[in-house]
Amino acid sequence: MSAFLGRDFFVVMVSRVLTALIAIISVRIMTALLAPLDYGQWVLLIGFQTFCGLFLINPLDQHVFRHAHAWWDGGQLLAYMKKFEKYVLYVSFFIFLVVFGWAIEFDSMGDASIAKRLAAGLIVASIVYVATSNMMYVTLLNVLGYRIQSAFFAILTVLLSLGTSVALTFFNKGAIYWILGQAFGAAVGAYFAKRALARGANMIADANKNLPLSDFLSRSTFLAFCVPLAAATGFMWLQYTGYKFWIDSIWGAKELGYIAVGLGITSQLAAIVESLAMQFLYPYFSRCISDAKSDMQISVALSDLMNVLAPIYAIWAGFNAVCSAALLEILTDSRYHIATRYVIFGALIEYARCTTNLWSNSARAIRRTRGLIPPYALGAVVVLIGAWLSNWYFHSITALAISLVVAGAMTVCTMIFFMQRIIFVSVDVPRYIFGFLIMGLCTWVSIYYPIPGGDLLHNMLTVFIGGVISCLLAAIVLRRNHALGRLLESKLGSV
Repeated sequence: MSAFLGRDFFVVMVSRVLTALIAIISVRIMTALLAPLDYGQWVLLIGFQTFCGLFLINPLDQHVFRHAHAWWDGGQLLAYMKKFEKYVLYVSFFIFLVVFGWAIEFDSMGDASIAKRLAAGLIVASIVYVATSNMMYVTLLNVLGYRIQSAFFAILTVLLSLGTSVALTFFNKGAIYWILGQAFGAAVGAYFAKRALARGANMIADANKNLPLSDFLSRSTFLAFCVPLAAATGFMWLQYTGYKFWIDSIWGAKELGYIAVGLGITSQLAAIVESLAMQFLYPYFSRCISDAKSDMQISVALSDLMNVLAPIYAIWAGFNAVCSAALLEILTDSRYHIATRYVIFGALIEYARCTTNLWSNSARAIRRTRGLIPPYALGAVVVLIGAWLSNWYFHSITALAISLVVAGAMTVCTMIFFMQRIIFVSVDVPRYIFGFLIMGLCTWVSIYYPIPGGDLLHNMLTVFIGGVISCLLAAIVLRRNHALGRLLESKLGSV
């Protein structure tokens, strides 16, 4: 348990705090530079990137992360990563064709020229390739115990991305210029992170071996693990991103910009907690799963991870909801301050999404990813029905946002049901109830007794007090938490 307060935690905490601050600054700058219409176009283009990441790439990178420790120990990781990069290159070319065709066929990009529509396809293809490479190499450094290097390259990436995006967008207003800056930063970070990983002594001897594809990904693994996971993540994309194309087609990119900002703020804030968990706890969890000799050991590791993080996610969602007005006014330009209600909806949506992802680790851990399909399929269907009703019956984007909350709740409940049938997870009921009550109380307050926004000092004070209370509540959850202690007993690779 002392490791929790040791060097590893300090490095991860500093890295995540700096990255979070940069992300907060980027949201503020982005909403100042991009009008709602441009922001809506950015959301649509990034939607294509998300499609690639979830549906086409995520199943394979999950396979890589699951075997990272074994391949690292055997000196095969870099050789296998070459095969992964080649696949991502094919995906990038595919999405270039899709985006270019979409830009020609639909009016979402307004009166943009053919050259600009072609550029949109090229830039989205570029961000798919370099952002995936960056994520893989920076995460692998962290998973394998190279925390300082991982933290450094993560910060380098976001700094370069923000600086380049601001410089390009300041002189050329438009979504594609912002994405181009992000691609540049990701490319530089990926290049240096890959070089840092290659310096591992046990990697160099085998880095250039032409290992057979079947050793990297067997047919049975592809069919049993990757295909079902791709189906599940495809439905996930429909649930969490696909509806944005519906909004654009019915209400236009400008209205999409407003709802995307409101929901996007909570997504950014949820990403802070998820990133902390991913960078600090998941390497220990991954090692536990990699070293497990029985389903019982896997069950214990899954139970420990969920009992540590699920209550924290609930407390964080409550903080986002109760401070929604202050957060929105701090983090966005005044043009977007009418989107407060979407921040409240977004807090609940992100809680459901984070908790669903947490439970989905059960299927990934024992490679039975077919169990992920029904929950995400149900969520996608509910969103599609909600999108239809919001237009033809309620005539309201707010109704669509409510349907996203309902879909998230149904997805997480269905996920728990199916995952418990795959492998049993022991739930720390008191801590779960504590977190859920905090989230429920904060949501109730945000709806019926909302804390209004004000000047900058008022908003900062509101967020500060809310943050302090949230940290104290999280400390209560983590105090004498035996699940956390068991996770931290795992030994990572040499640093």
